[in-house]
Amino acid sequence: MDGRGPSPGGPAGRTRRVVRPAAAPPDDFGVVLALLCVVYLVFVLTAEPWTNWFVVLGYLGALFFAVRTSRPGPRLRRVVRVTLAVAAGGTVAALALLPEDTAVGVVNGVFCALLGLTLVTVLGRILTRRAVTLSMIAGAVSAYLIIGLFFANLFGVLAWLLPEPFFADGQTADQQSLQYFSFTTLTTVGYGDYTAASFAGRGVATFEALMAQIFLATLVARLVASYRRQVDTDEDRA
Repeated sequence: MDGRGPSPGGPAGRTRRVVRPAAAPPDDFGVVLALLCVVYLVFVLTAEPWTNWFVVLGYLGALFFAVRTSRPGPRLRRVVRVTLAVAAGGTVAALALLPEDTAVGVVNGVFCALLGLTLVTVLGRILTRRAVTLSMIAGAVSAYLIIGLFFANLFGVLAWLLPEPFFADGQTADQQSLQYFSFTTLTTVGYGDYTAASFAGRGVATFEALMAQIFLATLVARLVASYRRQVDTDEDRA
């Protein structure tokens, strides 16, 4: 026993690797919500041709920040990469090469794919996280907006594919009227100034209304209630 410690090369002298916990993903659902609100307002305020390019960039940005916050598994990340590539290429090709009516229908289909994937990504994060934060509530509101925007574009696809006019009174089924129709259906306001003519359009509209009610009554209400309880608990501890 010479008072020296164990040899650095010996088993007891091996350097232990410090395992650091993985950094928490950034909470960017506020950014997602802001992008979706901007896209909604652009569709409301103008029908200029450049809006399609602006909207696809907004949807791509929303998907990017949703994925960044959610950190999905490798399979979903691959799906996101493929979807992004196909969406960008498909939008450019459709707007540059196809007739206007066909291009609008194809772009609406691309938007449906982007919004559907964004919705899955956002809900996957919200439903698997225990702590309820303002960012999670922003994510839930974002998901609600995504549902409305998704169905607006789905109605656009139906208007393109169906042989008869989409609306019962023959109104033009442009993006502004379809978005208006989607959100009045989503909120179950139902002013009655726009009505789907075909059974396919009516069935999809009914499904949107049911989906919205279930979403609000379950997910959003549960998140808000959990957040209030969490805030009350923190105040009691303080």
